[in-house]
Amino acid sequence: MRTPWRLRDYVFAAFMTIGMVVAVIIVGPFAPPGFQLLAWAPLGGIFLTLGMARLQRRGSVALMILPLALLLGLISPIISLYLAATVLVTELVMFFVGNYRRKINRLLGNILFFSSANLGGLLLAAFLIKTSRADPFVKIVTQNWLLLLLTILAGVAGAIGWWLGELGIKQLQKAGKMDVDL
Repeated sequence: MRTPWRLRDYVFAAFMTIGMVVAVIIVGPFAPPGFQLLAWAPLGGIFLTLGMARLQRRGSVALMILPLALLLGLISPIISLYLAATVLVTELVMFFVGNYRRKINRLLGNILFFSSANLGGLLLAAFLIKTSRADPFVKIVTQNWLLLLLTILAGVAGAIGWWLGELGIKQLQKAGKMDVDL
């Protein structure tokens, strides 16, 4: 029988969301338009992996990312829209794959999340902006090879974040600060 989310689960998810926001603030200004997610994915992947490992069940990504989508929606509703779609894709696939108890499922969750976020974000930005063929988003999505390459690179960057997050999980377990069975 599943136990409902507890207060400490919500608090932990909130701290992982805060970590992702701080990571966006740190790397966002240094990345050119269309490449921000590639710069953010390794750092964001650490927090996403820690949250998946601690929360372990389906819906963990939604619990961390949807508050982030709401926060970023104050900047742009477009960001909220594509993050919600990204969470939907990730959680839908993970519904059939299983929960986040296994490392391989956390890796898959990271790759799915960052790849679909990159693809969805670029397509949505190009579709909504489409004011000029010189716009960087329009240039990227009109070149299929570049769009595919950036989506694959986003998945790789998410996998790097997963790897770093798993290293953090090991250290937290050794210190007795993470009570998960791996």
